[in-house]
Amino acid sequence: MNYLKVSCMDFRRSQITRSIAYLASMNKILRDVSGIFLLKGWKQKDQENIVLIDENMIPEILRIQSEAFRNKHEAEIIRYSKRFRKTFYVIKNQKKVVGYCIHYLKPIISSKGFKKQSVIFSIATDRNFRGKGFGKKLLKESIEEMKLNRVSSILLYVNANNIPAIRLYEKTGFVITDKIENICGHKEKCYKMELKLTLFISCIMLQKALFSIHDDLIISVT
Repeated sequence: MNYLKVSCMDFRRSQITRSIAYLASMNKILRDVSGIFLLKGWKQKDQENIVLIDENMIPEILRIQSEAFRNKHEAEIIRYSKRFRKTFYVIKNQKKVVGYCIHYLKPIISSKGFKKQSVIFSIATDRNFRGKGFGKKLLKESIEEMKLNRVSSILLYVNANNIPAIRLYEKTGFVITDKIENICGHKEKCYKMELKLTLFISCIMLQKALFSIHDDLIISVT
């Protein structure tokens, strides 16, 4: 009887594990499909020393990622290089790959309407080129392209112990919105950070409107 109970419990655990794996797989597929759809008509911004990923860069990207993080994401990085090439940014120094930044897009639907949100899946620089502004340039230039394409906000997850990265993100305008476990690694705490871009776009539109009103007033006075 005890043997049957143990067997039933093991069977249930295996079923639950398979269900979780299936749901995670479906979630990735849906995320990729929606992200690819949102990339239609994507506008590219000219960026000095920053290019889009190509197959020849993959080995260097994987090396930089493995040096920067404990968790290896080789399969995901290769997948993103094919499906999200338009938002897979690579920075070079004298033709050498020294860093990368991967964004993927997802839709945000609310009562106010539809918005595009970007998530930074991974960003890292070669350990021999850290502290020289390459990571900062990658981050800022990719953000500028998100603004160009009317992305409403950018999310990222960073290990709570990675103080230099957190400071860089905060200087760029990101704010901590939550503290989460097991995202950056098993039993590791990380911060969820967000940079809102909608306000920036609204301010730009307001600025243009004010300039237009100002010009009209000058014309009417003269």
